[in-house]
Amino acid sequence: MTAPRASDVASQTDVVDGRLVDDAGNVRVGIFATPIREVNYRDYVLMNPFGRPAGRLARRFGFKQFQFLGALSEDLVFGCAIADVRLVATAFLYCYEPATRRFAEWSFTQPLARGSRFTQTPEAGACSFTARGVRIEMSADERSPRRRLVASVRDALAIDAVFREDDPPQEPLRICTYAGATGWVYARKTAGDRLSGTLAWAGRTYDLAALPIYGHHDWSAGYMRRQTFWNWGCLAGALADGRIVGMNVSCGVNETSFTESCFWLDGRLHKIDSVAFTYDRRDLMRPWRVTSYDGRLDLEFRPEGAHAERINALVVATNFNQLFGRYSGSLATAAGERLTIDGMLGYMESHYAKW
Repeated sequence: MTAPRASDVASQTDVVDGRLVDDAGNVRVGIFATPIREVNYRDYVLMNPFGRPAGRLARRFGFKQFQFLGALSEDLVFGCAIADVRLVATAFLYCYEPATRRFAEWSFTQPLARGSRFTQTPEAGACSFTARGVRIEMSADERSPRRRLVASVRDALAIDAVFREDDPPQEPLRICTYAGATGWVYARKTAGDRLSGTLAWAGRTYDLAALPIYGHHDWSAGYMRRQTFWNWGCLAGALADGRIVGMNVSCGVNETSFTESCFWLDGRLHKIDSVAFTYDRRDLMRPWRVTSYDGRLDLEFRPEGAHAERINALVVATNFNQLFGRYSGSLATAAGERLTIDGMLGYMESHYAKW
């Protein structure tokens, strides 16, 4: 494995034993320079807002976990997510062809998280979702800095994609922040991964290694707020000079004392300040604007399509909108280099969840 380079982050924390919760039952918060190998949430001393130990049901049903893998190119955009929110497990997949604007999507729900398997090891292991007509597995091996997505939906879609975090070597963002009075969220993210493998859809098989296609990965888990809302944006692609850029910005989650907003340039992590999302909440397909407090990010996003899910049940609810489209504007490094983003493909989200 290639030795890590110095990130453009003011302060990062080393975790010697690789466990998110320490021996005293306290969660470690901050941005981590070393891998968190186990999100050992069962060791966390969960309290209620009045300082008393939380009950067994609160400990069991309060923990949420999800993964997302997606990739962006002028030939193909796709996204795949699996989530365990205890009362249900959910999954979605979609494919989009920018040249023709052809689009297909699939969503699945399993009561009481049946058919799903999640590990608490962000750097290794496998998570899976199975329901009638669909099989999804997301796996990683810490000895090889790569992620693999294997998925099939009946006869409509087949994916076997490898997300390479070694070309160029990626510096993942690893962050944990407090959530509400007693909770916390841990996330491990990258953007700008190269891909290999295949995707078969609508009578065509895409050779991913032959495309200039770039991926994003998100592994998140924690005792999240019972009612959660966030905006999130991501892009990935090549600049005019050939360097690879990826971006991950958000507002509403992972921003208590620290923020997850950042971008990568040829795999090197560049941290930026808090961000603001400006958009028409009545029409998400209108242009968005994203800016950072430090002035290093100034982008416009123009949607081309969206995957949406809406559920309003007694106990759980979601209003989830993941848009895909194009970013234009600029990003700047701490050293003052300003990068021009000109119609680069990316994602944007507006997500409300009661879970």
